[in-house]
Amino acid sequence: MHIGAPETTADGGELTWSVPVRGVADVPERLWFTLPEAHAGLLTELADPAVVGLLVPAMHAGEPLSVDGAVTDEFAHNLTHGYQHILEAVIPGLQRIPLEIANPVPATDPAPGVGTGFSGGVDSFTVLAEHFYDPVADALRLTHLALFNVGAMTGGEPGRRHFQRVHSLLAPAADRIGLPFIPIDSNLDDFYGFAGFVQTHGPRNLSVASLLQGGLGRFYFASTHPFPEVFVGPSHSTAYSDPISMPFLETRQFRPLFHGSQYTRAEKTLIVAGIEESHQSLHVCTTLTADGRNCSRCNKCLRTELTLEVTGQLDSYGRAFDLDVYRRVRRAYLDEVAFSRDGHVVELREFVQRSGLRLPSAGAGFVRHGLRRAARKARTIRGRIAGK
Repeated sequence: MHIGAPETTADGGELTWSVPVRGVADVPERLWFTLPEAHAGLLTELADPAVVGLLVPAMHAGEPLSVDGAVTDEFAHNLTHGYQHILEAVIPGLQRIPLEIANPVPATDPAPGVGTGFSGGVDSFTVLAEHFYDPVADALRLTHLALFNVGAMTGGEPGRRHFQRVHSLLAPAADRIGLPFIPIDSNLDDFYGFAGFVQTHGPRNLSVASLLQGGLGRFYFASTHPFPEVFVGPSHSTAYSDPISMPFLETRQFRPLFHGSQYTRAEKTLIVAGIEESHQSLHVCTTLTADGRNCSRCNKCLRTELTLEVTGQLDSYGRAFDLDVYRRVRRAYLDEVAFSRDGHVVELREFVQRSGLRLPSAGAGFVRHGLRRAARKARTIRGRIAGK
């Protein structure tokens, strides 16, 4: 794979940073990122964002990655002395490849800005709690929030429309928080036809964060898993290995940092509950209702609602959740919590039990859950018969 030098163009109030790409079949001829022109000062002239963003596709192709643009020498070194080894261990089908850097350059002093991604979720609000709302050194205090479109919201135009809607729903919260909120669109997902977003989200998100190193010298990534679950090995997600792999890519100029693995999900939820803005802006759901609220009945919503309930915080979240919906399905969810083997739910069960809330016995919960599944299946069969 060959990557050309970066180019930046302006059109209609937006800036597009892009590089030409050749040498790999069935992918676009350019990788591009767009953002509002008001944030022009954050963009880097380095090719580092393209290198890390396209490294996994190049490793999948098994071909050397050559780059015409300027690449930080520390960054290039670290990619071949640790980072690729971790990617190869985590993602099946990848193989380490050589980098051919035409123009290695030394890192400069870091820009003063500090950024983080903002999805409105528990993880991202935890970063805000400890790097904005709580007292923190100026060098660590958040100055910018960002939202990336690199595959989490599906690809193509449907994903782009969803990305724009999510940004418009979160923008009022960012305004109330008082930080600039940068939407960055991209066609990076079009280079990953061989792998899903979850398995490759680490280098994808790092690519966009690196794009902003012209103004942001630090970027916090919200962790998903606590330290006891962190490991390097075959996995469906880089989230388990990112806290280990990301430090390999630190340079004097740009520091990607992970935050939150010191906490369980329940502990994070308690931290977030202390932020008044989260009471109306917390978004943990993968489904957006018509008014932008959480659906209040999916596993992510229920996990959060039950945590808030046992800590006496649930009533504060009536603007973020439909609490009537939660209360209608609460008993069924308690049955699931009582017997589920899912790691997230097991952690929640232990937290709930420590709080003193009485759960159904595992046997009774299993029976009721089985009866409900059988009833749903019977209704489906009757519906099919009636439709014939």
